Amino acid sequence: MRFRFIRVLALAAMLAASFPGIARALDFDDEDPHPPHPEIGLVYRYVIGTHAGCLPHRVVILSGALPPGLKLSQLNDHTALVDGVATEPGTFSVWLALRDCDNRSAETLFTFDVWARRFSIATTSLPSAGLGAPYSATLQTAGIDSNTTWQVTSGALPAGLTLSPGGVISGTPTAAGPATFTVQATGAAKDFTGTRIDSKQLTLNVAALAATLSRPAAEVGVPFRASLVGSGGQAPYTFSATGAPAGLNMSSDGTISGRPSRSGAYTIAAHIVDATGAASNVQVKLVVRPRLALRATRLPAATAGNRYRAQLAVRGGVGPFRWSATGLPNGLKLGARTGSLAGTPSGAGTFRVIVRVRDALGAVSKKTLSLTIR
Repeated sequence: MRFRFIRVLALAAMLAASFPGIARALDFDDEDPHPPHPEIGLVYRYVIGTHAGCLPHRVVILSGALPPGLKLSQLNDHTALVDGVATEPGTFSVWLALRDCDNRSAETLFTFDVWARRFSIATTSLPSAGLGAPYSATLQTAGIDSNTTWQVTSGALPAGLTLSPGGVISGTPTAAGPATFTVQATGAAKDFTGTRIDSKQLTLNVAALAATLSRPAAEVGVPFRASLVGSGGQAPYTFSATGAPAGLNMSSDGTISGRPSRSGAYTIAAHIVDATGAASNVQVKLVVRPRLALRATRLPAATAGNRYRAQLAVRGGVGPFRWSATGLPNGLKLGARTGSLAGTPSGAGTFRVIVRVRDALGAVSKKTLSLTIR
């Protein structure tokens, strides 16, 4: 009995050697393929083995489509490769056909379930840099903890700045203006789940040190206080200046205060230094207006029962103005914001009207005007 069993085994072996197609048909290595999950941003590599038939083998797409970002290629005469970086999540099914040198074929459905992104660039914006001032900003990632390497893949950083492999943008910018560029983060997962990539376009603005005046208008004889406001660098700022109007002084923090004694348009030459030591010379404009005064000496006559309108005006002062009046005849009103006296007076007579106007700096002018109504 044992001798017969051995002969049967030997015969089976001879048949398998003489007719290999009977023992193993042309096919993919795995009869029911389950590709590993692609993932948005994951560097994907899936090797597809084949067997039997005659070499070389070719694997082609029969129908359907691979996930966007992945491609099919032939590694060698019996191995195919699906690789790339998926760009869209979802489930994608594709029929792959295996063909040998005799054009025999085997087909199998492959399903790729693409996961959502699990590694990304978290930085969405960058703080502005100051021209000639040291700058440093660190890019950040979110998701799977990874050892990340950074690079600029398109565009360029502002002149004078560089991006380190560790994600630090640093240096001293040498030209003002915005720069738009794309950074790429390549992260090797610390849990050994693969390498992932993400890219993001960022804009970094380099601003020259500048200063503006918080209040651009003053008034002769009226207490004035304003501040130089620095920008384009790192606070705090220190200032020095020349050309301030007589009666005004400026402190090192940029505060201008005092009582100007002469009207005119002035250009203040300021020197600004930021916290890093970067410096620049800037010019700011300050207008000193004459002291607020009502122009009118009397009001045009009116007629009882007829529509009346008179526009009051001032010279000097800093708008906007607020108007008020006492002693007005019945039917007339003074616009608080416009200085327009209007209405329909109801009775004749001569009226002494006290008009008062106040400007934005607190200066007040008051005058008694005579109004005759016939």
